[in-house]
Amino acid sequence: MYNNHQKFDSQSIAGKVRELFLHHGIGKRQHAKELSHILDLSFSHAHRKLKGQSPWTLEQISRVAVALGEKPAAIIDLVPESDALAQTMAQDAIFWVAGVELPCVGYIGDELTGGRLAEFVALLQEGQWTIYRADEAPAGQRFCVELIEIRPNSVEDERLSIAVLDDAHQVADELTKYLNAQGFSAVAFYDVASFCQALIKSPFDGYVVDWLIGQETAQKCIETIRTSDHPDAPVLVLTGQLGTDLRESEIARAMRDYDVLGPYEKPVRLHVIEAALQRCFNL
Repeated sequence: MYNNHQKFDSQSIAGKVRELFLHHGIGKRQHAKELSHILDLSFSHAHRKLKGQSPWTLEQISRVAVALGEKPAAIIDLVPESDALAQTMAQDAIFWVAGVELPCVGYIGDELTGGRLAEFVALLQEGQWTIYRADEAPAGQRFCVELIEIRPNSVEDERLSIAVLDDAHQVADELTKYLNAQGFSAVAFYDVASFCQALIKSPFDGYVVDWLIGQETAQKCIETIRTSDHPDAPVLVLTGQLGTDLRESEIARAMRDYDVLGPYEKPVRLHVIEAALQRCFNL
């Protein structure tokens, strides 16, 4: 009775998944990484899903349960098929109106029997619920419809997220625009404070940072990355000061201590940065 692509309350499912991960000895810092592996998602997408910011389907819930040796019921209470028609239930459905088929969520009650009437009725046809006005519905077993929800389709962003940090706005914007055109989801930042604030809220899949931001280096940013929920994310360092002993020494130390890549000399060669990111993600 339940559709594999039916969507459930994202917040409650995310909470149950986090609880199960902890129960199975998966540390909090490893949750997003584990989920990205199970569902084949980018780290940032898995992170959003665990925060309840991305919808779950029954198929995804089942995959998580199987990976943990659990049943889907450990994550969500499923209504058995034999009981489902005895109560109102939310189902993915098609709302047929004026010759147009609209995806919707229908709150479907029990069967209409004994001459009972309803303004809208639902029919289960080859596993798909379809909702009609009663006077337009085809013959068949009809169920009452308590509520119809029509929502704009949301498109999940499956692209790898990249944070670009450079206090030279034009450089950051140009690189961000280029990476977006190459299939990444890049966001530009121009100062350390906004960069770190965004990172704490939701880690990215990768980072491209200029070593010198105003009067400070990017070391604080890199430290924040390495202590975030995604500490293994690739970090590419840019610099326009190769040949300066002090800067070279600082960057070399960051490469040793924080496993950053580079340095990549400015002016930025866009295709080189793209190639480096592709290599990091095995694209």
